[in-house]
Formats: sequence, structure tokens, C-alpha cells
Amino acid sequence: MSDGIGLAEALLGLDGFQVLEVIERDDEVVITVETTAEFMGCAACGTRAEAHERKTVQIRDLACFGRPARLVWRKRRWRCREELCDAKTWSEGSEHVDAQAVITRRAGMEACRQVGENARPVSQVADEFGVCWWTVMNAVVEHGTPLVDDPDRVGVVCQLGVDETSFLRANRWHPTMYATGLVDLEERIVIDMVQGNTAADLRRWTANADPGWLADIEVVATDLAESFRAGLSPHLDHTTRVADPFHVVRVANRGVDKVRRRVQNETLGHRGRKHDPLYRIRKLLLSGAERLDERGNDRLLLGLRVGDPHDEVLGAWLAKESVRDVYLTNDPADATLLLDKAITGCAADDVPEIVSLGRTLAAWRTEILAHHTTGASNGPTEGLNLCVKKVKRCGHGFRNFENYRLRVLLHAGGVTWPDRPSPPRIRTRAPYSDA
Repeated sequence: MSDGIGLAEALLGLDGFQVLEVIERDDEVVITVETTAEFMGCAACGTRAEAHERKTVQIRDLACFGRPARLVWRKRRWRCREELCDAKTWSEGSEHVDAQAVITRRAGMEACRQVGENARPVSQVADEFGVCWWTVMNAVVEHGTPLVDDPDRVGVVCQLGVDETSFLRANRWHPTMYATGLVDLEERIVIDMVQGNTAADLRRWTANADPGWLADIEVVATDLAESFRAGLSPHLDHTTRVADPFHVVRVANRGVDKVRRRVQNETLGHRGRKHDPLYRIRKLLLSGAERLDERGNDRLLLGLRVGDPHDEVLGAWLAKESVRDVYLTNDPADATLLLDKAITGCAADDVPEIVSLGRTLAAWRTEILAHHTTGASNGPTEGLNLCVKKVKRCGHGFRNFENYRLRVLLHAGGVTWPDRPSPPRIRTRAPYSDA
């Protein structure tokens, strides 16, 4: 192409098109193109068609050297010469542009990648391409749905994580609405998003899943939600269920906070204030005992001595530490002994919050101990929840759950995006030296 022939077509990169004119404007580059086809056969009768007329179609394409690009396609209309043929006239088409579309397929794929892989707002991408919101969202649905529905996206799952995130905030028309995420704990990808967080919602999803795929699942990790435990039955009764350690310890921490607030109100008659002894050690009460230095221990003991006259907060703190001790060992036998001691100690206490903690530990005893035999936790699920919240935040709220599910799976669902050529790296030369 040293003679200049075909340079414009090479820059355009659309097979079957030739460039007629390029106009540079302040806000965009306008490229007039037409197809190179010289003849066309009628799809109905096979007769060679004749050119009838041309019409101009405006199409958005990828940016050209940092400037928005508009393709002006002089689209040819063909006419069948056979008088008895039902196909009178028709417009030519191209694999690069969908019918009735105002954006090329490669631009639509790039828009889908920006919205899905990079979790960018649809409105922002639409402004960059110079199209409306619906044009970009339709491109995301068109190109993203096959990627999400790819049977190879989710393989065999041995460890499944289940957790909920909020989908819609509460308003005067409805309460807070939730979505349940299902995660492959080993591959760390979101398998699917289910609307709702009830047992019926989870049971409906498992009922529609492939029984052979469900049979390969060995472990399911959840938080301490009865709805999840009930929703896993009967389709996942064969699995080992694990209570996430973080949520177990959080239940104990909440018990400490409840006791501290109650004792605060009973002794001083108001909520915690800056100089109240229990309020000053509120964070130390939630810290692990092994993480406190000498100064922290002295502050903790002083606050309990002054602000906890009946040792109720101290009892809740000791109960919390007994729960944490369960996870300080890797031996299942030792964990069983420590958990049973914690349950017995809580049941024998007079503080109602501590007794409630003991009942919770007893109800989830099997699931809590399963962590030491499987090593599973909901840590990957909590990490992917950040990706889910990122999609929700960049979208500034969602009303359509299907769009929400699609964008979450495109961003965190392990989608295999079409390959793009990696250009050779340009290395800078070493600077000259006058030394």
C-alpha cells in the first residue's frame, strides 16, 4: 500500500466497504462509505438483481484516533428483475452492522466490554459514543447475554457460597429488596444472581438447576440465616453445610454490643457518650484478646471495673472470646471441645443476650464445626459482594433485575471475553548522556 491505494480501507477495518470521503469536523470524523459488491442475487428466486437506488444511513463506530467517528453508509437497494417474484426490492446488509441499528457490531461489543468488564455506567458510555442510553443497553444485552449463557462459563462446582446483597432500597411503596448471590468458592466467580433472599427463592433456583451439576457440589457455605439453610433442602441435602466463621464471630460481637448498650442505659440512664467508661472501650471489647497490648488490656479492665457493676459486659466479652477460641485451632477434636464448652457456659449464664448466643451456637453446631473439616468459608463470597456493590453503585440504582443480573455476571461471573490483539510494546530509548 505504499502507493496510497487501500490506506483508508485499512484504517477503517471493515471488510466489504470502501471509503468514499472523510470529513474532519470539530466534534467528530465523518466517513462516507459504501459496499464493494457489484452484483446481488435474489434470495427468493435466484435471479440476478439490479441496483435500484441508494439511501443514506448514519451509524456510530469506534472512535478514530481519539475522535468520535460517524459512518455515512450509502446503502444500496436492489430490485429483482423477475416480475413474478414476490421479493420486489430490498436493502443490502452487512455482517458488521445489524439491521435497524445505529451502531456497528464492533462498537457494540466494545460498549458491552466497557459496561460489563470495566463496570462503567451505561449513560457515560452512551455519551462517549454519541448515542442514547437504550442503544448501549441493547448492545450490552445483545453481546453480553451469549457470554453469560455460555455453558463453559461455569464448570463443575465443588464448593458453593451463598449470600445476599440489597438490590433496591426501601421506600414508601416497598421494603428493602434483596438479591441472593451464588458463588464458586474455588474459582471465585459469581455463578448466578437470584431475586429475593427467602428460602422459596433459593429452593426455586436449585429446582431449576441441572441435577447432575448439583450432585457434584460437596460443600455449601452460608451465613447464619435460617432461610438459606431451609432453601438448600431438598436438592442440596447431600452437601456438607458450613457456617461462615466471620458471621459466627459477628453474632458474638453483636451480643457484646447489646449487653454494653443495655448496661449503659441501666447505669447512667442515657446512650453512650464520649467520656462514659463503657463507650470508651467499645472497640476494645470487639478486638481479639490476643491482639491487645498491655495498654489496651489496662484500658479494658479499667472500663469494665468502672462501668460494669454486675460483670454482665465482662461475661459477654468472655463468651465472645470463647467463640473466637473455636477458630484458633485447626484440630477438629479441639474445636468440638471448645465449642461445646462455649455452648454450656452460655446456657448456664443469667444474662439473656449470652443465653441467646448459646442457643444460636447450639442450633448451628454441626455447620460451625464443618469449617474445620472442609476449610471452607464465605470469604470469596464477601469479596465478590464488593464487585456486586460496585456494579450497583456505578449504575446509580437499578429497577430492572434482569439488567442488574446481566451486568453483575458480566463483571464478576468469569466471562470469557473475545480476544483482542495485543500490540507489541514500544520501548523508549535510553537517554543520551554527555558524560
